[in-house]
Amino acid sequence: MPNKWVEVEAKTIDDAIKAGLNELQLDDATEADINVLRQPEGGVFGVGGIKALVRISVRNGYKNKGKRYQGKNRRYEKKERQSRKSEPRKPKIEADPKKQLDVSVNFLEGMIKSFGLEGTVKGTTEEENLVVSVSGEQTEALVGEKGSIIRALHELTRTVIQRKTGAGTRLRLDVAEYGKKRKEALTIYAERLTNQILEDGQEVMLEPMNSVDRKTLHDAVTNIDGIRSYSEGREPYRSVVFAPNNKTEEE
Repeated sequence: MPNKWVEVEAKTIDDAIKAGLNELQLDDATEADINVLRQPEGGVFGVGGIKALVRISVRNGYKNKGKRYQGKNRRYEKKERQSRKSEPRKPKIEADPKKQLDVSVNFLEGMIKSFGLEGTVKGTTEEENLVVSVSGEQTEALVGEKGSIIRALHELTRTVIQRKTGAGTRLRLDVAEYGKKRKEALTIYAERLTNQILEDGQEVMLEPMNSVDRKTLHDAVTNIDGIRSYSEGREPYRSVVFAPNNKTEEE
C-alpha cells in the first residue's frame, strides 16, 4: 500500500512542513519523505506573494502512524462527500470580457498611481483572452528580477477580476515590453549556447524556467542543425536541455 501523503501551502517551507507533519500525525521530519514543490516568493508590498508548496508522505517503517492517519482521513473524506452531495451546485457565471477588461485596466492604473509612477495601461480582448499592457519608462520598476513582480501583478489582477466579476479569466499581462525583451534576450542566448555545444559536444541543462521561456528556447533552436532540445524535471523546477543531436524532441 502506498504511503499516505499531503500537499501543504504556507508562507515558508518550514511552516508548510510543520503543518504537514501535524496533519499526518508524525512526530518529526525523520518519519517523513519531504518534497518541496514550490519555493515561496514575496509579493508587491506584501500583496500577491506566492506561498511555498510542500508534499509530505509517511516514510516506510512508519506505517502504523500512516494507518492512523488513513482511518482519520477516510472518515473525513466520507463526511466531505456526503456534504458535497447535499449542497446544490452553484450556477456557472459566464464571463463578460469587456467588464473584466475594464476591471483589470482600472485596477492596474490604480496600482501604478499608488506606486507614484507614470505609465499607461491599455488592453484588448483576443477570443477568450484578456491582453493587457503597461507601458512607460518608470513602469520598469514593476518588472522585478526575471519578471518576479510581473508574475505577482498577474496573479493579483486575476484575483481582483474574479472577485469583482464572479468568473475566471485568461489574462496575458506585459509590463514595459518585458515579454518582448525577454524573448529577444533568450533567443540570442540560445544561439550563442548552441555554438558552444556544437564545438564541445556536451549537453547543457539551463536553470528552471516557466513554460513561456522554455518555449522561446525550444523555438530558438528548432532550425539549428545538430542540436535538439527537450524539457526535464517537474514544475516549478522544469528546465530546458540542449544536446548535440540531429533529432528534435518536443516539450
